[in-house]
Amino acid sequence: MSTPDLTCARVVGTGLLALDVLLDEHKIGSRAELGGSAGNVLAILAFLGWSSVPVAKLGADVAGARIRREFEGLRADTRFIKLEQHARTPVVYQWPGDEQRTHRFSFTCPFCGLKRGFAAAEPDDAYCHNVLALVEQSDVFYFDRVTDWSLKLAENYRKRGALVVFEPSVVSVDADAFQRAISASHILKYADERIDELRLFDCRSVDVVIQTLGSEGLRFKTKANDEGTWRTLPAFAVPRVIDTAGAGDWCTAGLLYSLNRSGASPKLAEATVSRALRFGQALAALNCMHAGARGLAHEGARMRLEQLAKVMEEAEREELFETREWHNFFDFSSRLGRASQSNAKSEQSLKYPSRLCCEPLAV
Repeated sequence: MSTPDLTCARVVGTGLLALDVLLDEHKIGSRAELGGSAGNVLAILAFLGWSSVPVAKLGADVAGARIRREFEGLRADTRFIKLEQHARTPVVYQWPGDEQRTHRFSFTCPFCGLKRGFAAAEPDDAYCHNVLALVEQSDVFYFDRVTDWSLKLAENYRKRGALVVFEPSVVSVDADAFQRAISASHILKYADERIDELRLFDCRSVDVVIQTLGSEGLRFKTKANDEGTWRTLPAFAVPRVIDTAGAGDWCTAGLLYSLNRSGASPKLAEATVSRALRFGQALAALNCMHAGARGLAHEGARMRLEQLAKVMEEAEREELFETREWHNFFDFSSRLGRASQSNAKSEQSLKYPSRLCCEPLAV
């Protein structure tokens, strides 16, 4: 069991922690790794040096054990990942699109049809109390699913001074619970193609609302802007796109990483948010040059990303495209991507079976 690092920024998070299975056009698994929106954001921030505290009840199965081991490898605090016999760990199957430039996701096994999706655990006040008692303070609380305990944790950590980030993909709970999640949040981030129902909810209490627009970039508005107008930030260009999976998660992690570096308070100014989102967008673009949702997170990249953060804190958005550091990072990322893909093929064949779909995911 990993122990917490109390010397760095901390994020507590809950929601979709899943095993991502990357499939080729023949439905053969080429890679399996920790995934899900909450899983990716927490793992990326751990990679960037944060103390990451995932809160989840997973199945006592192979998928759950792998997820916990990967977090342990990132030196995350895994005390609150519970593996339970009656639970089933979510498994997300991912197919590449045409020329691997787009991707498709499904919780359903392409062979047997078994669905391993997210299922909210039963309310557990003792579990929440234990998390709040042992992790009294956090810089950030992140959640992407509305559950009994995510609401309790969000509301309590907000009272304790944490920046609360809510990144829903669907509205799948009753309206009162979803409104409660929005009201507990400082930052609300969602993809434009995934949620139409948000217009039915009151978001006026949220400090920052972010709507991602895919290849068109994103737009955001802040409560600090009295006019409440949207500001659009176009996406960064990269020389080649391998896989767009995980781009939104890198954007979120980069946003939080940059806000923390700048010492931003929950009352977020538009200029501060814009600068932090630029860094998040840059990470999202660079990750698209790699296969997998966290393909950029390889040895040697963290130091370069820290350097990039410093450059972006000093450069205007337009200037960044012309900087030597940005183009040098392209070269570095390209080399890293080619090496990681080559290594992944040889390593994966030794670590995992070719078909991860119908294996009896039990320890």
